[in-house]
Amino acid sequence: MAPGAVTLEAQRPSSVPVRFTAFDDDVAEAEAVATRIAELRDQGVPLAEMAILYRTNSQSEVLEDVLARGGIGYLVRGGERFFSRPEVRQAIVSLRAATKVEDEAALPDRARAALSPVGWTAEPPSGRGAVRERWDSLNTLVQLADELYTRRGASLRDLVAELEDRAEAQNAPTQDGVTLASIHAAKGLEWDAVFLVGLSDGLMPISMATTPEQVQEERRLLYVGVTRAREYLELSYARARTAGGRGSRKHSRFLTGIWPSEERPPSRPSGGGKARAVSRDEVAEEDRELFERLRSWRSGTAQAMSKPAYTVLHDTTLAAVATAKPKDLRQLALLRGIGATKLEAYGPALLAIVCCDEVEIHTP
Repeated sequence: MAPGAVTLEAQRPSSVPVRFTAFDDDVAEAEAVATRIAELRDQGVPLAEMAILYRTNSQSEVLEDVLARGGIGYLVRGGERFFSRPEVRQAIVSLRAATKVEDEAALPDRARAALSPVGWTAEPPSGRGAVRERWDSLNTLVQLADELYTRRGASLRDLVAELEDRAEAQNAPTQDGVTLASIHAAKGLEWDAVFLVGLSDGLMPISMATTPEQVQEERRLLYVGVTRAREYLELSYARARTAGGRGSRKHSRFLTGIWPSEERPPSRPSGGGKARAVSRDEVAEEDRELFERLRSWRSGTAQAMSKPAYTVLHDTTLAAVATAKPKDLRQLALLRGIGATKLEAYGPALLAIVCCDEVEIHTP
C-alpha cells in the first residue's frame, strides 16, 4: 500500500449486487427504472426511500413523464431548502392566519382549507416542473397535518408550532414519492435505493469538462452519486436519445473496467433486457401467434389495474417468453425481466398462455 493511502471499510453488511444496464434510448431507460421502482415498492421499499439521480436537470423530463404515466409519485428537488421555498413560506403564513379563526373542524380539514387558496388541490397537477414542485411542497404539509392528527390529535396551532420548530432546525418533513434530483442536489442525502441514470460519456463526465481538473471533479461527482445508496444501486445509460436513433453513446469512461462487457442482442429477442417496444416482425414467425396472445393478456391485465401496459411486462419480456416457451416457473424465472415479484404475480398466467389454456384476467 502506498504511503498515506486511505483504507475504506464498509460500515454496513453487503447488500444486493450493483446492477448495470444499457438501454436503446432514454424512454426505454426511464420505463425500465419505473418498472424496477414499482417492484421495489411492492417488496416493501417506501417510495420516499428511492431516488433517481442524474447529471443535468434537463434529464428529468422523460423520467417525470414515465413516472406520471405509471402512477408513481415523485418529487423533483433542486438545491433549495424546503423551508426557503416561496410556497412553503406562503403556506405557513396562511396556516398561522387560520389559527386566529374559531373553527371546530379537525386539523386535516382545517389544513386543507388553509392551503387551498395558496395552490393545494386534492389531485396533483398534470404538468411538470415548477407547478408540480409547488404542489408537492404543499401536499407535504397536508400529509404532516394528517400524521400529527392521527398520532396525537394535534390542532392547527400544534401544526404551526411544529413547522416553526422544524424550520428553525431545517428539519424538513418526509415527502411521499421517489426523489428526482441532480447529483449535485443529492449531496449529503441518502436513500435505500438509488438509480443513477444517463451514465454515458458526454453526460458523465459532462462534455463541458475539458481540463484534467474538471474531469476529476466529474469523477468525484459520480462517487457522490454512488455513495448515496444504502441497499440498492442501479447504474444505467441509453445508447441513443430517441427511439430508433443512432446508438452512438458509450458508458462513462469512469466505469471502464467496472461495467460488464456488453453484447448486442440478436435481432430475434432471446431473453429481454432491452426495455423497448418489440414489433411483431421482430419475433420469429412460428412464435408470433403466442406473442400476440401474451400481449392481449397483458393489455387486459393492465386495463384491469388501471396502469400502463409496460408496468406489467415489457414487450421484450413477452418476446422472450414466446421464444423460450418455458414449461415451469423455474424456466420462466431464468428470463430477464421476470423478477421474483413478476414471477409471483404473473407466472401461472404466463405458463397457462404458453400451454394454450384460457386465462381469466385478474389483478395481482
